[in-house]
Amino acid sequence: MKTIEQAELEFEVKVQETLRDLALLPEGYRARVRFHGQKRDKRRTASIERFSPETDSVRISFEPADADSDTMLPSPTMEKSGAIQAISKHAAEDPIGDLIRALDRAEGRPGYDFIALKWFRDTALVAEGLSWALSQERRQEVLRSAIENKFVLTSKVPNPKNPEYPVTAIRLNRLLPIVKSLLGQSVTADLDFHPVSIHGEPLSSTILRERR
Repeated sequence: MKTIEQAELEFEVKVQETLRDLALLPEGYRARVRFHGQKRDKRRTASIERFSPETDSVRISFEPADADSDTMLPSPTMEKSGAIQAISKHAAEDPIGDLIRALDRAEGRPGYDFIALKWFRDTALVAEGLSWALSQERRQEVLRSAIENKFVLTSKVPNPKNPEYPVTAIRLNRLLPIVKSLLGQSVTADLDFHPVSIHGEPLSSTILRERR
């Protein structure tokens, strides 16, 4: 069953592609799509079947592509020296950070039991409005790098539509300090697991000696 939220994300991808083709998407902005009822936005966890073209509407608005980050205002000195261009370029070249924050937002959406790799890569990530994510090859490359570096973990889950073909699901490795840092969390947070000191030689030494 497709939800209102899923339909909105798919709609956003198509709208942004069309606006870019027509050169109507402002630089640094993304399109936001909301399905609206008679008085308020439709409940995003509801089925798309609850949308009625007779009484409901689709609203498209614009918002900064990175609305979650603070905006650095340039000083006259920076503008004259060209430093602001360098800072802007550096800030835009953080695809791994972008991906981790996007996956964090996807995992926080209500009504999702898991995040499918293909859906995240080709729908949710594109809907973030990131310039580098417009390329399918680049999305694949960044996601592969995040998985290889254990920032993102994968697993197989049953496919609700076709149980014979499991879906590859992804989730953040939230125990890694770099992931915590990118999400603005403390990297010194106490963990549930605490190693216990055991007297004697290391277990690895015992195993190696027994193998001789």
